Amino acid sequence: MLLKELNLLGFGKFENKSFLLDKGINIIYGENEVGKSTLHSFIHGIFYGFLRPNVKSTLYLEEHEKYNPWNSNKYAGIIRFEHNGKYYRIERNFTKGEERTKVIDEVTGQDITKDIDVGKGRVFQPGIHFFGFNTRVFSNTIFIKQLDVKTDEKLANEVTEKMINVTTALDDNLSIDEAIGELKIRLADIGTDKAYTRPYARNLEYIEQLQEKRKNIIIEKENYESYVEEEARLKNMLNIETEKLSKLKDKLAAAEILEKAKILEEAEILLDEIKSIENKILDLKDYANFSIDQYNEIINLNSSIVFLDSNILDKEKELIEIEDKLKLNYKNDHKDNEEKIVKINNDYNTFEEWEEEKHKVLYAKDNHQIEFLKRDYTNYESKLSKNRLNKIVISVALIILLFIGTVFKKYIIFTIGIPLIISLIYISKKSKEIEVIRETAKTEIDKIYTEEEENRKRIEEIEILQRELLQKYNIENKIEFKRFLDKIQMESYRNKESSELYNELNNKKDFLIKKINEGRLKKEDIENKLKDILYKNNVNNIQGFREGLDKKDLYEKYLKKLEVKKELLFKTMGENSVEDLKGQLKGLITTLDRTLLGVDKNQLRYEIERTNESISDIKIALRGVEENLKLLGENIDKLVEVEEELERREKYKAELEFKTKSLELAVKTIEELSKDIHHEFAPSINKQISEIIESITDGKYNKVRISEELDISIENPITGEIIGIDSLSGGTIDQLYFSLRLGITNSMVGDKLPLILDDCFVQYDDNRLKNIMKFLYEISYERQIILFTCHNRENIILDELGVDFNLITLS
Repeated sequence: MLLKELNLLGFGKFENKSFLLDKGINIIYGENEVGKSTLHSFIHGIFYGFLRPNVKSTLYLEEHEKYNPWNSNKYAGIIRFEHNGKYYRIERNFTKGEERTKVIDEVTGQDITKDIDVGKGRVFQPGIHFFGFNTRVFSNTIFIKQLDVKTDEKLANEVTEKMINVTTALDDNLSIDEAIGELKIRLADIGTDKAYTRPYARNLEYIEQLQEKRKNIIIEKENYESYVEEEARLKNMLNIETEKLSKLKDKLAAAEILEKAKILEEAEILLDEIKSIENKILDLKDYANFSIDQYNEIINLNSSIVFLDSNILDKEKELIEIEDKLKLNYKNDHKDNEEKIVKINNDYNTFEEWEEEKHKVLYAKDNHQIEFLKRDYTNYESKLSKNRLNKIVISVALIILLFIGTVFKKYIIFTIGIPLIISLIYISKKSKEIEVIRETAKTEIDKIYTEEEENRKRIEEIEILQRELLQKYNIENKIEFKRFLDKIQMESYRNKESSELYNELNNKKDFLIKKINEGRLKKEDIENKLKDILYKNNVNNIQGFREGLDKKDLYEKYLKKLEVKKELLFKTMGENSVEDLKGQLKGLITTLDRTLLGVDKNQLRYEIERTNESISDIKIALRGVEENLKLLGENIDKLVEVEEELERREKYKAELEFKTKSLELAVKTIEELSKDIHHEFAPSINKQISEIIESITDGKYNKVRISEELDISIENPITGEIIGIDSLSGGTIDQLYFSLRLGITNSMVGDKLPLILDDCFVQYDDNRLKNIMKFLYEISYERQIILFTCHNRENIILDELGVDFNLITLS
């Protein structure tokens, strides 16, 4: 395989950036923080994506958020490469909700995505097809991250599975776990964890719940002191970050005086930006009146309609059943068992009413409002921070004007300070208003949390009542409850006169008809409300309202951005014209410390912003720790009760598991086979790794032993003694793990795949580095080498060796 081109349309700091690679050795050089690791991770992302594989829900890896584009809305990229004499292109869109990956035949232009075998996972990973293994093996063999030469502990299992399948001439994607899974399916005849209606599965579910409950109680008990330590650590970090923020702000305030020389040019740029934003605001003005409250109301109305439809359908089905039973019975005056049947029927209706109340509580929950309130609260905090910074800047400016006017006796300069004083008063007044609004938002948030807690407690009360009612009749759920009621009624009707049944069914029929009619009227009323809201907002459906609300958010963002730009322009120019500003700057800069001219203002602002974010994150974490400390211990007293019930359930589980012993023995046999296979392939892997380590250590070591868990030991060439890896230097350990990765790769696949290395030789001294570069040069005739580095040592060594290589410099 040969990687030809990396095209980053939008990935981290890169936007529409393309890099051409060549066969042989490719050196990608750049200092720290210029994007080497970003480019390195881009290769992994294209071939394997940033979604967690083999899980049912959509879970993103932390790299997905880490490499979100800085300056682009397009989160995507392309890799072109040659594989087995053919040319391909992989295009991947990483944007959440829009994830899409295509594999294109470069010669014909045909989309061959459907022809690519990527295994049974839900995440599309072309790397499985082209490299021949999954992301874990990829990351532990040919793709080496910065300071990550050592292999993953799970790699041993992946390699063993691969070797077993190669040995037995099976499909090399077949998994030992899948074979064991097939055997476990056969256990369904006597009950497995998947057969939910069988005794074993039901008991296992109880055990898992009890174990989870016990685990949570123990964790709460053990973690209390760690939370106390974490609280102290966070408070110390908060003090350090606060002091750092104060120093940064003082330095920025002093440096900004010298920055006034650039204000004229910046003012013109700001005016152009303001005009552009105003045009965008004008285009979005029609969406200004869209309301999140109405959107929440629409969602709630739609949820109510769905709930009512389901409820009406259930009652209609029940009504049909009752009407059928009425046709088979006749009315008489027998009274036997009436009290018992009426009581059971009343209990069932009570259960239904509880169920309906629980659904109403659940559907009434409003997750959107709390998120918007949190966002507003954060925005108010940000505005208060900006106002405090503005007050400091204006105060410093007033002090400087007072100093200049007093020292040089130019009292007319005091008039310049009047607008600054007015600005200071205005900002103080504005801050007080924002503080009032912020506290109001906080009160609303607390209120919503209180309501949610009350709803949660009510749901728990209903569930306890329902469980008690079900236990009363020794049944599991509502369906069984209904069947139990029908069975009692049918038995009573077979042995006794049917008059009581007839009256009961007839009353139930009237009740259901009433409930159905009430439900239909309520549904019709809700549908009319929903249509009225959509009509008033000139949209056809909920999606249209959502899009309009998004445009309103964009409209408000532009308004805020316009306000920020105007505030920035006012902050930059004040009440002065360009001519006034020139007059203010005349001779002023010469009185200041000229060394401040070299200070990077953007870097200072960036550090202030990052420090503010750090303080905010610490405060959030601190609040979380404090809440955890408050909640810890509430369930600890229940530990004895849980353990007693768990012991009883475990005994019952042991009785059921005795019947499955023979099939479990088969599973155990396959698992033992995975261990035995290591002895078959160990000599081959040991030989390849020994040859590699002999080459890169210049003959110092030539015999390596690899355990079943891929632990490494080495033979002393002089004494023959087996030396553990912990006894070797860091540089030698890195050499051994590098040899292990390459040896495993050569044993698992025949294709000469590229080696992709990110600053993995930093612990090598000059001699080790020279040896490894010679080795890479030798194997570069057979496979492509892509080396990311922040040093020039590799370039110098290759030049000394007279090696031609492709150098890419990042800046």
